[in-house]
Amino acid sequence: MKKILVFLGIGILILLIDLALNYDEDRLNIFISDQEVESLISSWQLQVGRSPSKKDIKRIIDDIIKEEILYREALRLNLDLEDRIIKRRLAQKISFLREETSIAPPKSSELDKFFQKNLSSYIVPEKFTFTHFYFSSERGGMRRAKDALLNISDDDSPDSDPFMLGKNFVEKSAEEIRRDFGNGFAENFNNPVLGIWNGPIESVYGFHIVKILEKSKSYTPTLGQIIEKVEVDYFLEEKQKSLDSYLNELREKYKIVINPKYVQ
Repeated sequence: MKKILVFLGIGILILLIDLALNYDEDRLNIFISDQEVESLISSWQLQVGRSPSKKDIKRIIDDIIKEEILYREALRLNLDLEDRIIKRRLAQKISFLREETSIAPPKSSELDKFFQKNLSSYIVPEKFTFTHFYFSSERGGMRRAKDALLNISDDDSPDSDPFMLGKNFVEKSAEEIRRDFGNGFAENFNNPVLGIWNGPIESVYGFHIVKILEKSKSYTPTLGQIIEKVEVDYFLEEKQKSLDSYLNELREKYKIVINPKYVQ
């Protein structure tokens, strides 16, 4: 019986050694699949705009091999441990994979319910079409804008300064105007008088004289008018719900330990 146990022990030891040696050997084998090469060739072609030459393909494959070797050496040296960037990238990757989970197309009733729930986000705001002349603060903007307002005519243009965003603006919402010119400037569109020059109006850049040409009213579109956008928004929300549900399921498996003073 003792001899059998000795032989059995020797056999297990030999098996473990063999597995260890084969593991090291496999770890040092680099297999580059046709699919990976073809995918990178396709990406290269899209970026460069032509088919790669044999020299280009060799360079692409050499880059794959170089990247794989450096990646494996980085893992061997445990460089992936406690690296916040790598953790974030892997977390993003699994999130993207989870978000790609197939979601059934919504029924008409579901899409209508989603539309009604989020109706406020689909309201088309009032928009303004206007023109302006700009006067730099560094060149006496306030004074020059006042002079321009007193002397401007439809047949003549004042001696204004170039403006990087242009002279004419078509169908811009109050939020877009606020973003481009600042809060103070946008306030002048609250109760506008159309068709006359106003100013000087101060923006984050300097001073302006402004003529508001048109104002379109705010309105709420029907579902049929924007159904494609609503469908996209529906799928985005469902993907986020799927990811949140998946994360909650995973979280139950983990015990979270954190300093109490950081817990709100």
